[in-house]
Amino acid sequence: MHTPLVTPGRSRRRSWPAVPGLLGVLCGVAMAARAAAQDSPPAPPALPAGANLTVPSNAELAEELRRLRSEVAETRALRQELESLRGQIQSMNAAAAGSAARASDFNARGGAGTGGESLNFRNGSPADAGGREAAGTPGRYQSGTFGGDSDAEVQRYGLKGRYKYNDKATGPLGGGGYFHLGTEDDEFSLNITNQITVDGTFVDRTGLPTTEKGFNIPFARTFFYGNITKDFSYQVGTQGFLGTFNLLDLFMAWHINKYVTMRAGKGLTPPVYEYYAFTPALEPVITNSPLYQVAAKRPVGIMFNGMLWKERIQWWSGVTNSGTSLFGDLDRNVDYNGAVDLTPFRGEGWEDTVWEGLGGGVGFSAGDQQYLLQQQGVSISNNGESTTNPAFSTVLGVPFHSYDANVSADGMQSIFAPHIYWYGRFSVLAEYVNFSRELRDPTTVGRSTQRAYYVNLSYWLTGERDFRGNGFQGYSTVIPRRPFSPSNKEWGPGAWQLAAQWSEFNAGTGDFRRGFVDPATNASLMQNFMGGVNWWPNRYTRFSFDYVWTHFNSSIPLSGRSPVDGYQTFWMRFAMFF
Repeated sequence: MHTPLVTPGRSRRRSWPAVPGLLGVLCGVAMAARAAAQDSPPAPPALPAGANLTVPSNAELAEELRRLRSEVAETRALRQELESLRGQIQSMNAAAAGSAARASDFNARGGAGTGGESLNFRNGSPADAGGREAAGTPGRYQSGTFGGDSDAEVQRYGLKGRYKYNDKATGPLGGGGYFHLGTEDDEFSLNITNQITVDGTFVDRTGLPTTEKGFNIPFARTFFYGNITKDFSYQVGTQGFLGTFNLLDLFMAWHINKYVTMRAGKGLTPPVYEYYAFTPALEPVITNSPLYQVAAKRPVGIMFNGMLWKERIQWWSGVTNSGTSLFGDLDRNVDYNGAVDLTPFRGEGWEDTVWEGLGGGVGFSAGDQQYLLQQQGVSISNNGESTTNPAFSTVLGVPFHSYDANVSADGMQSIFAPHIYWYGRFSVLAEYVNFSRELRDPTTVGRSTQRAYYVNLSYWLTGERDFRGNGFQGYSTVIPRRPFSPSNKEWGPGAWQLAAQWSEFNAGTGDFRRGFVDPATNASLMQNFMGGVNWWPNRYTRFSFDYVWTHFNSSIPLSGRSPVDGYQTFWMRFAMFF
């Protein structure tokens, strides 16, 4: 009897040592059959005494051959499985090494200019891959790709996609979630981020001359930004605002070296810090102060910016067109814009101290202006982008100091705006502006000067901290210490913040004396108070509830049948950043 290939009590898989023995038996049988078929067969070898030669039958031989073929086929299958597993292990090791290298480079570069941690992007939805950190702390880069990390997949797809979260105020929205698409070395990248808001704005007066009332969508913004090489970057931003749609940003930048960057196109520009340091939905109070209307907004031009003294000094400098849709010659309607900011306690030795978030600076602008204030398509439109200022308005867009239709800018215009801030769990931001320009009508020429200021105060009840600031960045999105996210079985309180702002805008009385503004229907001074609470259930979502009190130094016909000296607003907002 031959030795069986299957051991009782085990699986049907054959034992490997039985294969050589079987081959030996088969070879011996084949040699004996060949010798028997020859004309003069050799004498059979002598057998030991007592030996008994048993020759298998044809049926037994065929059965053994079938078993051998099955064993060989199984061996080949096992070898293929082994090679497949070996390839997968090599790919996993390469991916892990690449992720570790990118993580080291990412942290060393502070997130390649975008900061924060990466979130897994699977099945079309982001899954939180990071811990819960207070705002302003360094994020963690964790690999999670759309398309995979293996070399073969990178070569096949070319680009890799990740959904990331930025807990540093370096993006166009000052932080938040964004989708990142880029090459393996990020020589090319495309980032997409969004900001959407829905407001409920309810005023105690009917018929106010503003479109921002009742339930409305104040803005829905989408930004596309990234780089085409490591030295050249771009940004395109769009905005839908109260039924209108416009191109918010379109600029390209050349990063000449670590000290100087040149930017050409349309984008935020100094001098008013409140306007360029954070977007409206990220400030602690529900909207910009009245100073927003004298900011440079988003003109078209060339700007240079950079950092000095270990990034403690930040600066801007450039020239731009002075009004939305106005085209300037070299001798008129062109502004010189500049700003400098100082954060003296930022960097090594000052980390996590109360002084780290202290800073301040000044913005300034000057240029010769010649245009009619009341222009179709340029005059105040409640979208925060008007720059000819045919009227000065409240934070709700209600005009309280409107110029006559025949008044023009004709001469030098200047803006001087110093500011100071201190970011932390308790934050303070204050700014003053002096806005001055030469105006004329058919009979009179004179210089009109407005002075305004605001003071912001805010405090995190639940222990979070505002971003400590990097000069030209202010408030950011916030990571709640204990988020409220039922889908993740997280039932914390979220992040709660109290905020208040006091502001005044003094348009002066000179416009009345020169006949540029009718004193019977206009006021010269507006005072405004905003106070409220913000709730961040998670890092992507914010609810705001504010009370706004607005007062004028003289009664004016804003609504109803008789003049009023102010109004009150109850303002709610639901916003997302992703």
